[in-house]
Amino acid sequence: RKFGDLSMAEPAEARVAPAGPAGRQEIYIGGIPNGISKDVIRELFKSYGGVAKLNVIRSRRKTAPSYAFVRLRAGGSEVLEKAVKELDGCEVGGKAIRVQKRRPPAEGKRRQRIPKAKHDQVGNGIQPAWYPPGAEAKSRGAKKKVYLFKQEFNPMFYVPRRIANVPNELIVAVNDFHFAMMNDLPRNEFYYNALKEVINADSTIVEIGLGSGLLSMICGKLGAKHITGIEASKPLSHLAQKNITNNGLQNKINVVNAMSTEVEAKQLRHGRVDILVSEILGTLLLSENALQFNADAKRLLKPKSGHVIPRLGTQYVTLIESRKLDLITSSKGWNGLDFSSFNKLKDTASLLFTKELGCRLCTLEPKNISHRLPIIEVDFAQDDPNTVDPIKVVRTKALEDGVIHAAVFSWEVYSDVSKKFKMSTHWEDTIDNFQRDMQWGQGIQLLEDPDFGDNKNAPVPLEVKKGDVLIVELKIAEGGSMMQCVVRRVQVQEIEQKVRLAPKHDAPSSSGEAKATD
Repeated sequence: RKFGDLSMAEPAEARVAPAGPAGRQEIYIGGIPNGISKDVIRELFKSYGGVAKLNVIRSRRKTAPSYAFVRLRAGGSEVLEKAVKELDGCEVGGKAIRVQKRRPPAEGKRRQRIPKAKHDQVGNGIQPAWYPPGAEAKSRGAKKKVYLFKQEFNPMFYVPRRIANVPNELIVAVNDFHFAMMNDLPRNEFYYNALKEVINADSTIVEIGLGSGLLSMICGKLGAKHITGIEASKPLSHLAQKNITNNGLQNKINVVNAMSTEVEAKQLRHGRVDILVSEILGTLLLSENALQFNADAKRLLKPKSGHVIPRLGTQYVTLIESRKLDLITSSKGWNGLDFSSFNKLKDTASLLFTKELGCRLCTLEPKNISHRLPIIEVDFAQDDPNTVDPIKVVRTKALEDGVIHAAVFSWEVYSDVSKKFKMSTHWEDTIDNFQRDMQWGQGIQLLEDPDFGDNKNAPVPLEVKKGDVLIVELKIAEGGSMMQCVVRRVQVQEIEQKVRLAPKHDAPSSSGEAKATD
């Protein structure tokens, strides 16, 4: 995802509810590029009375757009209509956005074969910070317009009927990462082995994010008593139900079409459950707000005796050199021609998915200039988003001479507190796992020397010598779902000079010497 807005909370103006009937009217904005911050959206409506409430729904991948709902501070329906008329189709981040008046909720309810959670019983009342692709409109607290896959094509083009009327964001998500995820065999084995350790004939289970139904079916095949699979997307929940029936597990697995935050323990067939399993991991460990959803879903677990899978997770960052990466991210000279001024536009602020580079990281011959540095460590059974610090500073040393071209973000998750089974996205571990690189891959951010970045027309390479002390600063937003890395070099000679200039003591201890070196 784009680095975007680093603010950790809505400004005060966004928490003020406007008074009167006009205040309840909201605006839907679709097709927002993922790199656009909330401040940019607020600026759009500055001349229409300002924004009283803003809810941005980020897509999982940059290939799919984001959506937002805006409530104006004042001005009534006339101002709202004017804003819709003037802003619909305007360009934001190089893309035309859709701006429409939100329609009121439709009256009545359709009969559904798959049970839905009652929306007046919304879990513990949390408002999810991220919604999966295709999540139902009611789950999002809105009757949003659904854009169908066929609407993305010229009317003269052929679109198969089986996908023509499916929500576009769901088709994009399934084809972007779901197929690769289901065929990531080591991933499936990780969950199989982890679940086998804790499942018995009396086990009751809840899965958050049912998807294809794979994890719930693993639980059924391992002999669990009953499984409830919760899926926010209606089309996905129906497909999962078909998969479950085709495998003869329909009597063991109950599919619920809802956000997990909407489901109450009393709605489960056997009440609170023994095991909570999920795979709501993104390119970053917490980019799909796994901590928030797990913290909420713990109310569905039996107290003290419940298991959470995966149990532990660690987000890492590694500083790398890659000459091949530099060839596709910077301008070089040729045949006596100088193109260096073009480097002024080099993006060293955004955190991208390696797939967006058009290749796998392992094919770019990366060389690790630093050790793999742990920056976030979480216990999915104990922690919540508030445990993630917004700033993390790590001190390390350069392992080799070279140029630090990028920071690479990867993670590990573990089955239990003993870390018996592990799954990771480190580029060294995915060399033989093409599917994992296509569904998760790694996060990557190009780097420059920040001490010169504001004073030059082009970024200055971050050159280091073996042993140089490196200060790695991570800015962490939205509970770990967005990050930015800044690296500063402190040369060994500078440290030695500081030590020589430090006040001398008659009998310095080893700890005192270490402190002076620091």
